[in-house]
Amino acid sequence: MSMVLSGVIMVAALIGMIICSKKQKTNPGAQPIAIALLIVVIISGIYMLYKNNIFGSSNAGMIESENHFYASQGYMIGKFIAKNIPGGKVLIVENEDFEKSKRETAFIAALKKGMGNNNVKAVALTILNKPERPKGMPEDMPMMPMMEMMTSKDFDATLSANSSQNVVISVVGLPRDARKMKLWKMKNAPKLILVGGGMGGSIKLAPAISQGKISAIVTISPKAKFDDEGAPSAFEDAFKKRYILIDKSNLKANAKSLR
Repeated sequence: MSMVLSGVIMVAALIGMIICSKKQKTNPGAQPIAIALLIVVIISGIYMLYKNNIFGSSNAGMIESENHFYASQGYMIGKFIAKNIPGGKVLIVENEDFEKSKRETAFIAALKKGMGNNNVKAVALTILNKPERPKGMPEDMPMMPMMEMMTSKDFDATLSANSSQNVVISVVGLPRDARKMKLWKMKNAPKLILVGGGMGGSIKLAPAISQGKISAIVTISPKAKFDDEGAPSAFEDAFKKRYILIDKSNLKANAKSLR
């Protein structure tokens, strides 16, 4: 039943995406809907492949390698915090059920290693108006990407509930209405670091970094190498192969990577 439902959702999303794509020229508002539907198609496709055991033991090494690449970001951010924000109390804003993800737990462990301490707290972003799961939809199938659900109020609520942390790392990016977040007007606001995800929402990243509103971002390097060799064992080497950390010190040289 779950496979049938997944197929129906994927086909419906694909049809909706095609319709919205055709209407983009006359209705600009159709573009974000088309993007959201594309994400639904991708997630549904991955779910069906997973259920068909496409990601079997033969690909275990590849998955482990990709997890190591991802974790290298945590390690290098940890090193950045240790150097630039010593004694920082870190809050990681995560996706739902991140505790069940080997990828996310590896990221958190690497972050602690890079920092040299365990002063890290990870929480799932609070979604205040979470949509109900459709009847019959499998519990292990994602409903909707976090970036499509989250709002500035969700971020405000999450940071308010963890106000003792003075460094915030978001692996889910920022909401589309990020300009409305209270963070920007807070006195002694926590340092903000973005990793992947949808990035800055309505916030222009380069000016935000220049003004100190965002301490650093980690994104794909323009020199990234994607090959079959797998991730180097050293976190520093794995990171260098895929990513780049941008802060005030190298913003001018890497501004193009933020467009």
